[in-house]
Amino acid sequence: MLSEKYVQDFAVLEALFKRFYKPLRAYAFRFVSDKDLAEDIVQDVFYELWRRRESIRFEDEAVKSYLFRAVYTHALNALNKKQQGVYPLEPEREPDILELYVSSYMQNSEQSLLLKELEEEIMSYINTLPPQCHKIFMLSRSYGLKNREIAEQQGISVKAVEKQISKALYGLKQHLIQKGLYPLLVLAVTCLSH
Repeated sequence: MLSEKYVQDFAVLEALFKRFYKPLRAYAFRFVSDKDLAEDIVQDVFYELWRRRESIRFEDEAVKSYLFRAVYTHALNALNKKQQGVYPLEPEREPDILELYVSSYMQNSEQSLLLKELEEEIMSYINTLPPQCHKIFMLSRSYGLKNREIAEQQGISVKAVEKQISKALYGLKQHLIQKGLYPLLVLAVTCLSH
């Protein structure tokens, strides 16, 4: 069970995320001219904010200044890494975040009220998948079967299983982006996994 303080902190962070995510992403984009990189920068800044929540004052102007200053610093660091050929550090990061959350959601019966809308959208989308894709996805995520086990059970190749799971995850990501919930997913995974 999550502590009351944890839930309050998460609610404050969620409100900040909803309020500042788009302006911060636009601010980061001005420096890096790369939408995905700008999103990564803002997500990293919110992750840092979550980790340091005990030492940061959550007063409006102080947090706003902190967030924009942190995005500026992260953007400069990203540009330096990009020039040195180090960036992107994690090209597969977003699908991993989505996969981690979906897996944990499908196998975890405890639900937070803060994540109810996100969970409802995930289930709503999963229920619209074509029958074969839906079945494979549920066998993988709800029942925890390995791709090889699913392939044997369904009489298809492991590659076909992987393709169906990837298709479901990609479609789910696009659906959440369209609904404006993908940033909340990233925030939820960041907060709940640490």
